[in-house]
Amino acid sequence: MGAALPAFVPIKWVDASKHLDFPVSLALAPDGSMVVVSRFGDAVWDFHPYIPQECLSLSHKSIDWHVLLPDGRRLTDPEHAALLHSAKAFVWSLFADPVEGRRRPTMSTLTTRAKVLLFLLRWMVGRGLVRFADLAGQTQAYAQAVRNSRGAPASATTIRQRLQILEDLYLQRDKLDDGLGTHPWPGESLASLVGSKGGAHKYQPATEPIPERIAAELAQIATDYVRNRASKILGARDAKEAALEQKRNAGFGRDTLKLTRAALVREWGYENAYKLTTDLGRLRMACYIVIAMFSGMRESEVMSLPEDCVARRLSRDGSCEVVWLHGTIYKTGIRAKAWQVPEVVAEAVGVLRNLTAHLSQALREEVLELRRRIQLAIGPEKTRLVGRLSIAERHQNKLFLSKYPNGQNVISVLSASSVYNDLKRFCVDHKICGDDGAPYPLHSHQFRRSYARFMAQAELGDLLTLRDHFGHWSLDMTVYYADGASEGYVADTELLEMVATEKQTRQRQILRDYLDSDAPLANGSAWLGQWRTNVRTAASKEALIAEYAGSITLNGTGHSWCVGNARGTGCGGLCVFEAPMCVECRYGIIGPEHRPVWEGIRDQQYEALALNDMGVSGRARTQRILDAAETVLRRLDGEEP
Repeated sequence: MGAALPAFVPIKWVDASKHLDFPVSLALAPDGSMVVVSRFGDAVWDFHPYIPQECLSLSHKSIDWHVLLPDGRRLTDPEHAALLHSAKAFVWSLFADPVEGRRRPTMSTLTTRAKVLLFLLRWMVGRGLVRFADLAGQTQAYAQAVRNSRGAPASATTIRQRLQILEDLYLQRDKLDDGLGTHPWPGESLASLVGSKGGAHKYQPATEPIPERIAAELAQIATDYVRNRASKILGARDAKEAALEQKRNAGFGRDTLKLTRAALVREWGYENAYKLTTDLGRLRMACYIVIAMFSGMRESEVMSLPEDCVARRLSRDGSCEVVWLHGTIYKTGIRAKAWQVPEVVAEAVGVLRNLTAHLSQALREEVLELRRRIQLAIGPEKTRLVGRLSIAERHQNKLFLSKYPNGQNVISVLSASSVYNDLKRFCVDHKICGDDGAPYPLHSHQFRRSYARFMAQAELGDLLTLRDHFGHWSLDMTVYYADGASEGYVADTELLEMVATEKQTRQRQILRDYLDSDAPLANGSAWLGQWRTNVRTAASKEALIAEYAGSITLNGTGHSWCVGNARGTGCGGLCVFEAPMCVECRYGIIGPEHRPVWEGIRDQQYEALALNDMGVSGRARTQRILDAAETVLRRLDGEEP
């Protein structure tokens, strides 16, 4: 079952007697017939057939015109009928006949624009304005009002969106019976009113990554659930359900079932059934954390994953098996997408399949029942059933399912708000706290930014940190850039850009630490010394550091930084295995952060020399490595130039 697009006609051009019944949302029934989901006159415009993101709740897929206004009335009350009609006509015009030069917005964008419009409607009612045409002469006052949001300064994005509504009322004036006849701010641009510069700009991350200490805790706890705790939790659930089913089949009543449930969960170490249910919820969230942390997927993409999303293939060079997740990407269009992931993600998918198998089966049974009932239904009941069938069909094979106790026990994909609350509860339950000692306010958006940082660290060679904090991270993950998923699957170019940005940020940080310091170097001082001098005398220190950072590409070996491999010069990467090669290399940098590694190399050589069965050649090699390590340590102490 799919959706059908309504007529692209502004309501102004529709006969007034047909306004209320004009379809704004349509769906196709299983037999191919068209069903009207929402009409222009409805108090709620339901756009669920057109908004595929499974993690969005129905409230985010609709426009609810029951808006509470400053006069205590609602927009749908008779007193505001004219303003309601004007608001609906304006919103519909943005879809039916978009502003000249713009693409037709998606229904998701349309619902967002309607929510922004609510600010204007409330402001108008507060000033006694009943038509958009009455805004003439009031626009400057509105431009001041938009700068506050619930008593606090509004963000530049919010200000821009609120002001854009007014401009669009002017630009759409010929398509409306009630529009803005004159430009809201003649001679001024939207950018100047907002107070920000327009035009293209480079990617600037708005979301902070998860701090490494907290990410490490999350990874360890979540993977422990997937690999160790899952068997007990799922075992307890299965044993409980089997025992209850046996009692039901034997005809026992509610009281016996309750006693059976309580006794069985205690056998599995749970105080009561609620504790088991809580653990099942934690297990689901642990699977989410593992998938999001080690894939870089957006929340909507994680929720798009079907039961059979895991695929395994050899890399192009045949050297290793690569694990892929197949799902859907929604940004800039709905397309199939594959993400390369480490093995632990495939394990999390397997746990989820077990966790939600009974819900998937229940949805498949519901789909069959809905199809049967639709054949007999008419009118609003048929519309309701077709709407539910549309959701059930899309959700029946998804991984992240939940039963919502809203009186009907509806099964659907986990909503974004549920993920938001469950992530915070996960941190509370496992005492994952920020530096202030409070439970860390984890948000789903942070996983994508954190993944980009992890990948940047892997490319830069911060491998010891990744290995220590994220034991399931593999060096093979860098195949992501070269191997490709498969034909027919798009690349996540935004994620690659985020990785590149994170890498540049980290590279600038490394160079800043070197150029701001007088600490001795074991290698690299010949050219970094001149850069240090230049930075100290520069008019703009940060600009010069950024310029220097952009002129090189750092790669980490664990015992040094290398600026030669990316240019195809130097040793070609052999220094990863032969640390002494970096000591005198013109492309190497060895600084204070490498001291522990070189101390470890030195101590290993002392231990090797103490062995009695080492041959002459082995002893000579060990002595050479020892000499190199001691040279590095003396230079770092400033005892040798």
